Amino acid sequence: MPYAKDCKLLVAHPPLNGRVSGFTLIELMVTLAVLAIFISIAVPSFGRLIENNRVTATANEFHALLISARSDAVTKRTSITVTQDSNSWSSGDRSVEIPASVTITPSATSIVFNPNGTATASNTSFSNSDDSLSFTVSTQAVGFIRKVQD
Repeated sequence: MPYAKDCKLLVAHPPLNGRVSGFTLIELMVTLAVLAIFISIAVPSFGRLIENNRVTATANEFHALLISARSDAVTKRTSITVTQDSNSWSSGDRSVEIPASVTITPSATSIVFNPNGTATASNTSFSNSDDSLSFTVSTQAVGFIRKVQD
């Protein structure tokens, strides 16, 4: 093998000052303790963030369902009804599931969109368990649909 003489063998050499560098067990334990403290602070915040995102997503999906139902009523020239079931709202083949962590307070159990774009007036509120975040989706009689954060 003509190229074997050009290869160098990598060998770890001890440090010049005679001390081996690295982490001690105490340093690793302190690092893990600090990391555990940070995680214990962050985890409850993530739970609240997830709950708030569920409320926001549910209100957005319901708002989109109403807009879609109004659009279908106008384009198909027929009345479209959005109805409330036990834990969902539905219109035809579309539905919005309401998670158990989201509190919903509807003013009506059904909303009817007419072929001319008008609708049953209603207010539907969505909130999290401690009411720190809430949205209201309003449908006006003229067919205008809006979502506002309370």
